[in-house]
Amino acid sequence: MDINNPKHIEFLKQVSIFRNLSNEELSLVIKYLTLKEVEENNLVFSRFEKEQVLYIVRYGKLNLDLAGGKNKVYEKGEVFGEIGLINNNFRAGTIRTLEPTLLLCLNRNDLMNDRRIPASIAMKIMVELAGIIANYLATVENTSTFRLVEQGENEYVEFKSTMRYNLYTKKFDKEMEHAALKTVAAFLNSAGGTLLIGVDDNKNILGLDNDNFRDDDKTMLHFTKLVEDRIGMQYAGYLSSSVEGVNGGKVFRVDIKPSKTPAYLTHGNNEILYVRSGPSSAQMKVSEIYDYVNSRFH
Repeated sequence: MDINNPKHIEFLKQVSIFRNLSNEELSLVIKYLTLKEVEENNLVFSRFEKEQVLYIVRYGKLNLDLAGGKNKVYEKGEVFGEIGLINNNFRAGTIRTLEPTLLLCLNRNDLMNDRRIPASIAMKIMVELAGIIANYLATVENTSTFRLVEQGENEYVEFKSTMRYNLYTKKFDKEMEHAALKTVAAFLNSAGGTLLIGVDDNKNILGLDNDNFRDDDKTMLHFTKLVEDRIGMQYAGYLSSSVEGVNGGKVFRVDIKPSKTPAYLTHGNNEILYVRSGPSSAQMKVSEIYDYVNSRFH
């Protein structure tokens, strides 16, 4: 199948990431696109794989399966794999075809090689890819807390029932604080997100009474101090927090921006690197940390 087929070229002109390219620029990029045919019910990539390839759906339908049962369907003209292309992140989920599919593939090694694709063209594409991510994050950050609760947990939103009180032992528990800090560190090390405390996994508003802080200011100050002590003072600037009323109860909301340096969470004598993996936070293996930090932050 010929990538230079006029039908492919006309199709690519309609794809969002190429919309600012001239015909001449697009013709140059096309030289480095490859075609990948995938039969029905076959994998494109699996969760935790590392590859720096961007995919454009020429035709067909695919399902993205994230940890925790979340999924998304991709169809003709849609783009996926942008985070992996930008920073070599581990894949957050598994992509499998729902029907015979044709993909157009762009490798980072080609996009970032000025001898192949000039930097001026690559920058136009990267700006559009960054926009895909930024628009989603902006949507999350600007979405009401009520709406975030309604939508449920995902790669960019996580709920915690309490900050420091264990609902099972009926005692204050440092592990509850650690669980919340894991989420913060993972968002810092990935693409950012929102933590909501006072909401359980079933979207029930539990409020903040269980944590027994004197007032809302004490709630926020306590959490900020935890972040400064366990992750680092320099990361407090990436966080924006508030206490909001939702459905008759209070929710502590923390919006977290992606950091420019790796954020390690101190736990006992250990410093641990967490990243987002679907709707959960995963501890990275020692063997994975170097490659991840090198690609994500450098």
